[in-house]
Amino acid sequence: DSLDAYDLVLRALPFVYTAMPHDAATAIPLLQQALALEPGYAGAEAALAWCFHQRFARAGLSGADREAAIRHARSAVTHGGDDATALAQAAFVIWLDEHDAATSLKLFDRALGLSNSNAFALGCSAVALGWMGKTALAAERAQRALRLSPFDAMNFLPSCALACSHFQTERYAEAVTAARNAIEVNPRFSVPYAYLTAACVRLGRTEEAKVAAGQVLALEPTFTISGFSVTVGQEPAVFAAF
Repeated sequence: DSLDAYDLVLRALPFVYTAMPHDAATAIPLLQQALALEPGYAGAEAALAWCFHQRFARAGLSGADREAAIRHARSAVTHGGDDATALAQAAFVIWLDEHDAATSLKLFDRALGLSNSNAFALGCSAVALGWMGKTALAAERAQRALRLSPFDAMNFLPSCALACSHFQTERYAEAVTAARNAIEVNPRFSVPYAYLTAACVRLGRTEEAKVAAGQVLALEPTFTISGFSVTVGQEPAVFAAF
């Protein structure tokens, strides 16, 4: 009967997908308005979950933001059974913030079962798999995402997954390349600069590492390794090297 909720989601998306908290603050009220018009709108629920995750992970680790992220992710799962992108987005938040790896992997499989060429689902799952230490599968899904949608605005996700996987397998030069590819797609996202810093350190490229670390802190002044570990450090053996 009305496309107003859809319009609000479209207006929010450019701010959702920078994956940074100051843009999430712009997107959140638009998405909340969409849900007020159309309760149970899975795409809006999943995007809200993503936004609250960005605020939690990169703007102070607020417990209220974490709870909101998980609540909206679970609602997206409830209402989004036929929406591969919403399921993948919800799965990503459930893994990052709820630390429920078993559920997130099942949801990623559901999303890819609905649409096995969904580059967003492939990229999100690749990042999660990389930090779980499943580097071969992470790299395979990341490369599929890049092949399927080579000019996608979200390609910083599969590139981050490749940087993470290459770093773990001690292919540090390739990790540098993947991190730089992620930065090229989304230069406002702090995380690939952190991957770049770590890989440059391993290669003994100290000055490059300092510059990259400076970029992390310029974009995310509160960044710490311990804070980063709250979301992606669920496998200590994987995170320790980083």
